[in-house]
Amino acid sequence: MGLVCRGYNLYSVLYICPSFVGFNLSAPFMVQPRCRGWTDRQKIQSLLATDPMVRAMSRTVLPMDWATLRRKSARQTGIHFLPGENGAPRQGLTIPVRGPSNSVWGLFIATSNESEICWAARRHELTIELAHVAHYVHKRACDIHGEGQTIDLSTITRREIEALSLVAEGKKPGEIAKLMRISNDTVKAHLDSARDKLHALNRVHAAAKALRAGLIS
Repeated sequence: MGLVCRGYNLYSVLYICPSFVGFNLSAPFMVQPRCRGWTDRQKIQSLLATDPMVRAMSRTVLPMDWATLRRKSARQTGIHFLPGENGAPRQGLTIPVRGPSNSVWGLFIATSNESEICWAARRHELTIELAHVAHYVHKRACDIHGEGQTIDLSTITRREIEALSLVAEGKKPGEIAKLMRISNDTVKAHLDSARDKLHALNRVHAAAKALRAGLIS
């Protein structure tokens, strides 16, 4: 990320993903390089969690230029823009990224201290190039969290789906065994098999991925 800053002459870059298992808008997965602009992690998380722009960007696939958004939101309140030096407006670009399933989304944010005139002169080309960077970063993050592998849903059996649905309801293996009328070892075998097929980190993660894939409801 530091290379991205230097290569594109940016003030700072940030990647967040609140949709991985165990993360949310209040505490998203965050790639926060040790560079200027992102010194207060808790403050940034607080801004992101309460910013309506973040929620709006979670529902779109189009990059948003902060200068344009500032003009559109002049009559609105609650939208945060990380300030530049001496409180002056900072130029910025927020790029939404999705995949491998639609429910897994993240945001790539780049900021600059340029004037709006200088920013406008290179904004179009920069948006195209940073969109490629954003999708690469998101793919790598998905791979790390087990979201990027190809999953053949047809290999997951009906009994494995049934066991996963009970995990999603908060049931323990012993409870699942009674409800499915099978042994504890068989329950564990179903869950372990489903976990492997879904490339999940654990049984809860497997249930969450099954839910996202529409296998359980």
